[in-house]
Amino acid sequence: MEQFMTRYEDLVRSKKRTLRGYARDLALSGLSLAASEKYLSIPRVQFLYIHHLFIDEEKRLDALMKRLSKHHDFISYNDAVDKILNGSIDKPYITFSSDDGFKNNLRAAEILNEYNAKACFFINPGIIGETNFDKINEFCIGTLDFPPVEFLNWDEVSKLQQWGHEIGSHTMTHMNIAAANTAEITDDMHQTYRILTERCGQIKHFAFPFGRFFHFSEAGRKSVFEAGFTTCATAERGCHINPLTPISGQDLCIRRDHTVLGWDMNHIMYFLINNAKHASVNNNFYPDTFK
Repeated sequence: MEQFMTRYEDLVRSKKRTLRGYARDLALSGLSLAASEKYLSIPRVQFLYIHHLFIDEEKRLDALMKRLSKHHDFISYNDAVDKILNGSIDKPYITFSSDDGFKNNLRAAEILNEYNAKACFFINPGIIGETNFDKINEFCIGTLDFPPVEFLNWDEVSKLQQWGHEIGSHTMTHMNIAAANTAEITDDMHQTYRILTERCGQIKHFAFPFGRFFHFSEAGRKSVFEAGFTTCATAERGCHINPLTPISGQDLCIRRDHTVLGWDMNHIMYFLINNAKHASVNNNFYPDTFK
């Protein structure tokens, strides 16, 4: 029977827990007890990103927004980038994004709107609007290592924009850029930029799939900006503070904290506190390997 994943608890059951996973949770529980929220008052820009908002995660997102609002102002993705580039970070800011274009992003956007918060939704044009279960199942399992879920269609992407959210690129079909050659990367960047600008208007932001530095390359970074995008985002943890000297969009390496709403809330907050505690101007830049 064709069935899409709709609950986080079902996702957890589908993934076999490892001893390493249990040890990680135990360690985070201990670390979170000692983490002081005083560091959250440090002026900075924090990018959070999620992949999904399943039915049993909706209350968790609402609870997280309430807790974050105690210490932070919520701003759009574009405004967050501008504050880093302009060196105008004067208080703690948080912006949101989401990768892959799952249909349940619509509900996430609705909850964000309740807090006057906006997000940038990074989508793969090659899967947007797909309704064939077999194709979705193949893409989710083979590319995302994830159970089958429903994806947004183009009307729903437009709705996100009408609600004040931004749309960004995540490559055509979730390409591992580090494993692709320069020609493949260049073709993908230009194709996604063309499709998204035709469908959505001006598109500024790009986030590379999988998100770790070893999933990216200098050829990929150059292709992003040659195609017309003005920012590039990772999934490396960290936050951003004012640079000591002016920085350009092409030099800015956006760090985003992956957040799963099914996690323990104290674990989520620990990562943010730790980011703030170790905030550094070095986070604004790519590592030396990207030169």
